[in-house]
Amino acid sequence: MRRSRRGWLLLVLELAGVGTLGALLAIAVAGTVVRDVGPFQAALSFAPSLTGETQVAVPPLGQLQLDTHDSPVRLEVGITQLRTDAARTIATDPTALRGLGADVDGDLRAGVRELLLRTVVVTVLGAAALGLLVFRRLRRTLAAAASGLGALLILAGLTVVTADDRALSEPRFTGLLASAPGAVGDVRDILANIDAYGLQLGRLVVNVTELYTVTSSLQTFVPDDGTLRVLHISDLHLNPTAYDIVESVVEQFRVDIVVDTGDSTDLGTPAETRYLDGIARLDVPYVWIRGNHDSRIVQDAVARQPNATVLDGPEVVEVGGVRFLGQGDPRFIRDAQTRGQAPPEVLELVGEQLREAHDDAEDKPHLVLTHDPASAGPLLGGPPVVLAGHTHERRSETSEGTTLLVQGSTGGAGLRALRGEEPTPVTLSVLYLDPDDKQLQAYDDITLGGIGSSEVRISRQAVAEPTEPGPPAATPPATTPPATTPPPAGSPSPPRTRG
Repeated sequence: MRRSRRGWLLLVLELAGVGTLGALLAIAVAGTVVRDVGPFQAALSFAPSLTGETQVAVPPLGQLQLDTHDSPVRLEVGITQLRTDAARTIATDPTALRGLGADVDGDLRAGVRELLLRTVVVTVLGAAALGLLVFRRLRRTLAAAASGLGALLILAGLTVVTADDRALSEPRFTGLLASAPGAVGDVRDILANIDAYGLQLGRLVVNVTELYTVTSSLQTFVPDDGTLRVLHISDLHLNPTAYDIVESVVEQFRVDIVVDTGDSTDLGTPAETRYLDGIARLDVPYVWIRGNHDSRIVQDAVARQPNATVLDGPEVVEVGGVRFLGQGDPRFIRDAQTRGQAPPEVLELVGEQLREAHDDAEDKPHLVLTHDPASAGPLLGGPPVVLAGHTHERRSETSEGTTLLVQGSTGGAGLRALRGEEPTPVTLSVLYLDPDDKQLQAYDDITLGGIGSSEVRISRQAVAEPTEPGPPAATPPATTPPATTPPPAGSPSPPRTRG
């Protein structure tokens, strides 16, 4: 029986539709290439898109889009994991960052070539598989496979014709990367310019603090020029931008003392101690205790910093007019006997020893430091304020007259954040102490959002009776409103910026 012209047309459309659908399904299921890109592991894939473009996700900093082409397909590159071996190499020799630009460029090109080859194979196999399932005839199965391959070739042709190399120098940023466009001349320079990113993230804080002016919503406490300002940070975990952000907050809030409740490093190795040189840049006293990721080697390296004071025992130490008491974490991540989950009594013992030292001290400490908040139980009812970290989640509570302030992660959990789906926010807190009795009057919680968010939030909590507002301080004491986003790109620079 002869097929009519209309019948042939319907058959061709059916073969093309089945072949194209099979190809799309196969690409969605098996069209992803995972390979090493510099110190990271990245997933490369194609996805349908009305606008084309290339999208690069860089957690926890955000993502960027490039108008590289106009065909109905998007190239997606996502950082999925930090390669531990490569990270150790960089930790051993930080200058290796300077050569990452060329390495990443080469790795990405090789990844795209591999993705193209995989897409061709998957397209043919997927179109053939669906054609065989639908038609159950060899000739029509082969025709469906040819249709899928033909659709891919047409798509590739459109991509080549509409390709625009200039897009590499005109990226669009979202997330925290949106706050650092001035640091980028070319997308290929991103990893090579990691220091500049840190500087721009610090300036993000500057921009927000300039907006942080007195409003009626936060009139319960206004610090004056005599108020002592203590910056509480914790769990930097080798984040290469953390000290830039800390330095910016120190300058903008006129911080007198920085207090770090530990986990500055990840593995506590000698190579990681180079990271601690950022402490001396702060030019204010720096009080530190050891976390469970910090070794004695790290502790000694901190102690060598000219402005650092290490607490690790029953002695009350006065720094900048404030009396401190603190003890390092009894665990160490690389010690088989102490790493992991320690019995509760081990952590409680730290609190008991600190409580005994507090009670025995003739001049009581104003602030007591412990890395793990699990050690704070025995301290309740003793010191007025206990500072801790470790959990990467900020919280505060007051019990028996003792206020426990647990900091999140000032390093956004460091480079380890690349391993998780949900990025950890970057958190810091400025504590305001009475200049006479050093009692905590209020504190500002500062939060830099993670991927998909370019906001900085600053909120104030008063913990003492309201005071009469003094003359406006040069530092930012309030906000409009507590959650504030930075000025749009291209807005005038604030008057107080760092060089």
